[in-house]
Amino acid sequence: MRTDREANTKSIYDKWFIRTVVSAIVLVLLVMGLNILIDPYFHYHKPVTKYRLNEERYINDGIARNFDYDTIIIGNSLFQNFKTSQYDELNGTKSIKLPYSGAGVFELWNALGRAIGRNELKVDLISYDSKDGAKNVADYKSETGYKDIVKNVIICTDIEDVLRDYHWHRYNDYPTYLYDEDVLNDVKYLLNKDTLYRGTVNNIFRTVLGKESTSFDDYSSWVRVSGPEAACADISVIDPATDRCRRKLSDGDIEKIYYNIHTNMVPVIEANSDVKFKLLIPPASLAKWAEHYNKGEVDYYLDGMEYALSILTDYDNVTVYGFDNEFSITNDLNRYCDAIHYDADVSEWIFEEISAGRHEINKDNYKDYVDGLREYYLNYDFTVLNEYISD
Repeated sequence: MRTDREANTKSIYDKWFIRTVVSAIVLVLLVMGLNILIDPYFHYHKPVTKYRLNEERYINDGIARNFDYDTIIIGNSLFQNFKTSQYDELNGTKSIKLPYSGAGVFELWNALGRAIGRNELKVDLISYDSKDGAKNVADYKSETGYKDIVKNVIICTDIEDVLRDYHWHRYNDYPTYLYDEDVLNDVKYLLNKDTLYRGTVNNIFRTVLGKESTSFDDYSSWVRVSGPEAACADISVIDPATDRCRRKLSDGDIEKIYYNIHTNMVPVIEANSDVKFKLLIPPASLAKWAEHYNKGEVDYYLDGMEYALSILTDYDNVTVYGFDNEFSITNDLNRYCDAIHYDADVSEWIFEEISAGRHEINKDNYKDYVDGLREYYLNYDFTVLNEYISD
C-alpha cells in the first residue's frame, strides 16, 4: 500500500502537471489571441496598429484582402520602385503595390487572381492543355464574399518570363496557409515565432514609439549602385562573329508561350471583363540585349515577343505598353544596376508615360513595335560594351 508520503508526493506532481498544462494552454491562447488582434500580415482584418510592410510573400495576400483600394500595381523586382502616390495623383485612383521579387508569370497572375477573385464573381477559370487541346478547370477558382473593388490593374509583363514554362517559379516554399480560407492551417501563422516577434511585437513597439507605418511608396523600394560596369557585370565578352540569330522560335516554343498565357493570364482577364488591365513591358537595358546577342537569341526573343503580343492585344480590357524601344533610356547604362533593373527615375517616367497614354501597343502597331526593335538590335554593334565587361 502507498504511504501517506507517497500519496502526497503524487498529489504534488499531479497538481504541478495540471498547472503546467493549463499554463501552456493559456500561453498558447494568449499568443494566438495577440497575433489575431494585431494580425501583422493582415490575414483577418485591416491594421489596428502602425505596421511595417516587408516579407512580400507573407504580407501581400493580406494587403489584397483587407486594404481599401480600387487599383492593384503588381510585379516583380522591376516594379519595386513604383510609387502608388504618383500613380494615384495622375489617375485619380486609390492603389496598393504588391511586389514579388523574382516572380514570373505563374506566381504574379496567381496572386492577382486571388486578389480579384475574392469579389462576388462566380466563374470557373479555364486553362488549356495545348493550342488545340481540351479545356480543363484550373486549380484556382474565384471565391465569393468580397466586394467588387478592383477597377484597374498595372502588372509587369516580362517577355522573357512569358517564354518560360507556364508553371515556372523561382521558389518552392510559399506560405500557402496565408493564401486560403482554411482556418485549421492558420496555426502555422498564429503559433509562428516570426509572426510574434518580427510582426506583432514590432508593430506594437512601432505604435508605442510613434513611428509611422511603411508607405506603399517605400515598400520594397531600393537604391543600388548603377552604371555601365554594374549593368554589364553578368554578361560575357562579346564576340563580333557571334550569330545573333542562331536560335529560332520552334513550334514547341510557340506552344509553350500559348500555354503560359492561356493558363495563367487569359483566365483572369476573361473572368474580369470590367477590370482594365495595363500590361507593362519594362525597358530592358542594352546590356540585356547584348546577353540575347551572346546566346544567339535576338530573333528568338523578338519572335516570341511578337507572338505573345498577337495574343495579348486581342482583349478589349487589356492595354499593353512597351518601353524597349525607348533607346534614350535603354542605352543609358547609368540608369541600371544590372542588365534589367532601372532606377527610381525610370519608374517615375514609366508612370508618366502610361498615364498620358503613350507607348501603347495594340493590334494595329504591335508588329511595327517588334520590327523596330528587330531593325535596331540586329544591326547594333554590341562590342562597344566590351570596355565595361570583365574577362
